[in-house]
Amino acid sequence: MFEHRLMIAQGLLAAAGLFVLIAIICLMTGGLIAGVVFVFLEHAVAALGCAVLADSRGYPAALGIPIGIGLGVMGSAILLVLPDESTDDEIARKIKLASEGVKNARQRDPGYEVLDDDD
Repeated sequence: MFEHRLMIAQGLLAAAGLFVLIAIICLMTGGLIAGVVFVFLEHAVAALGCAVLADSRGYPAALGIPIGIGLGVMGSAILLVLPDESTDDEIARKIKLASEGVKNARQRDPGYEVLDDDD
């Protein structure tokens, strides 16, 4: 489950980064209202991304919201600097490792059939 939350956070932060690039272009070309709207969207999406990222690293999601609103996409750098507080489930990790090994062995061994000689 950890990987899925991290991928969701990365997707949200990438979308927020795209919004800030569009906002920069709009502000440079004279579209003040569009630029401000995209900056607002960037901070909103970054707040969601930082909340999911904080939750995946073991911190409360409420910590990521003000960081995302205040710093935007750069708030994710603050969250990545913080130590990982997520609980590591040893049994789940071993089960996943064993299932990956079995899947790998099945992919390598196509199987064979022993035929008896008809002597």
